Formats: sequence, structure tokens, C-alpha cells
Amino acid sequence: MKTNYVTIVINPSAGNGKAKSEAQSLLQKIKSSCNFEIDIAFTKGKNDATLFTRKAILDGASMVIAVGGDGTVNEVVNGFFVEGKPINPLCELGVINCGTGGGYARTLKNPHPIGLQIEQLLQPGSKALDLGCINYLDCSGTKIDRLFVNECQIGIGSAVASLVGKKSKIFGGTIAFGLAATVLAMSIKPLSLTIGFDNEAFQEYRLIGLVVGNGTECAGGMKLTPDAKLSDGFFDVLSINDMNMGQRIMNLSKVYSGKHILSPHCTIKRCKKLKVRSTIEVPLESDGEILGNSPFDIEILPLAIRVKAGNINI
Repeated sequence: MKTNYVTIVINPSAGNGKAKSEAQSLLQKIKSSCNFEIDIAFTKGKNDATLFTRKAILDGASMVIAVGGDGTVNEVVNGFFVEGKPINPLCELGVINCGTGGGYARTLKNPHPIGLQIEQLLQPGSKALDLGCINYLDCSGTKIDRLFVNECQIGIGSAVASLVGKKSKIFGGTIAFGLAATVLAMSIKPLSLTIGFDNEAFQEYRLIGLVVGNGTECAGGMKLTPDAKLSDGFFDVLSINDMNMGQRIMNLSKVYSGKHILSPHCTIKRCKKLKVRSTIEVPLESDGEILGNSPFDIEILPLAIRVKAGNINI
């Protein structure tokens, strides 16, 4: 077993190929700035990042750096755990954002230039931050548990992620997600959901969307849960009620400033867990990827992972 080395997991397709084009320069910068051993793994398919990370930590890695977008970070984080338990609680997560959405990196307040992101990763110390855990049904109807770092969404957020995933993102995340959200805001129909927050009784809701926020930003800069904290042990849950077309467009224009939460059609509730039920199959998006279908049980895992982050107020 090797000890005190760093594994870099790179998704070469992240950011419409940005990660691949930046990879060589990135590796040279890291190697020239540190004196520890480095292992490098390039993903080729789904869940590769999880398997690479798990093996690295079992072999003694002290830090795993995810190079990509939210989906890559999500896969890497799931590799830190086996059957819900951390392999090594002291192993640190590093994030270099090359993705389309980059919500988790934005929430962490990572600097934009990759060189500054590397400098941040090489600084001593890390912060213990919360994770979320979702129990859902996969395509075969099997119950699955999966961790998430930033957010998960039902309704319009899930539909946006699905649409963006099928299109080219050559013009960047802000434009890709913004256009998709605009198109869907004009056509999406509300969902009938039954939701139980913490230990409260289930209630019926008719919503355009439900956002379970651990972080503040997603989808290229949308501040859907602008007051969420990554280390407070709570989710900020945004419920988006049905509204007419004009109200939909008006509130959509406010999501980049976070002022949509002032609308009477939007409600924020803080909780540690929630259960979501529906009479029809409802898909869920998490960290930019479509996972599976309802029913959903979602729970916060307080201070579950150590992350290299520059902002102390998260």
C-alpha cells in the first residue's frame, strides 16, 4: 500500500471537452507545484470515477482531486464511501472545475483560473462539509442509495438537466441551462407530490419544481437556494408553486440573483430529511445527472467529508 499520495480523476469529456484540452497543462502545473506522488486516472464511462476513487483511498491516497463538473465530483464523492461508511475519514476531496454547470465549485467559491484553483488545493488544511443521501428506484426498480454534494431536483430542474444533457454545451453552462430553463418554463406542467419534512406529517403539494439544496448554486450560476450552507447540517428546500406564464418568466429571470425566493410562489424550508411520494413515476436529478424515479427519501449527512475549500463561510 502506498501512503500520502494524491490521485487526480479527470473526466476528459467534461465541459464539452474542456477538461481534456486542459489536462496536460493542469498536470504540469500540479507536478511543478508539489513534492508528493501523483496518480492520474482518466474516466471512460459511467461510474469509472467512483471505482478509481475507491481503489485510490483503499491504497492509501490522502487526497482525491476531481477534474470535471458536478457529475464528476458526484462520482468521486461516492467513491469515498462503501455501504454508507467512509473508507478513510481523513482523506480530502479536491475540486478543479472544468464542467458545464460547476455549481459545487461555485458554492465552494473556488477561484475561476485553474492555476489559482491548484494553488488552493496545495494549501494545508480542509473543511468538513455536509453531503446528501438519496434513496430512490433505478431503471430496474431496485432501491439505490446515492450521495450528492450540491443539490437534487424534481420537476423543472430534472427536466432542464435532461434537456441540457442531450445538447451541445459549446457556448457554456450559463447559456445552455438558461435556454433550457426558459423553454421548459413555458411548457412544463405541475406535479402532484406528497412530501414529509423531518418528522412532520405528509402533505400534498402541486409544484413546478422542488429543489433540495446543500449548496447555493447550480446550472451555470442559478442561485436556487441562495442561503444554503454546506456545513450547517440542514438542507434548504425550495418549493416552486404553479403560476401563470408571466409569473414563470418573471421569476425565472431572478434565479441568477436569488431574488426569486421573495416571490409568494416560492417557499424555502430548512430540514434534515424529507420523503417524496407520487402516484406516477417522477424522475430526479442530482448534481446535474438524472438518477432514477420516485419514491425518494433524502437525508443530510452532517460534516461527512473533508473538502479543500477557500471560503470559511460555507
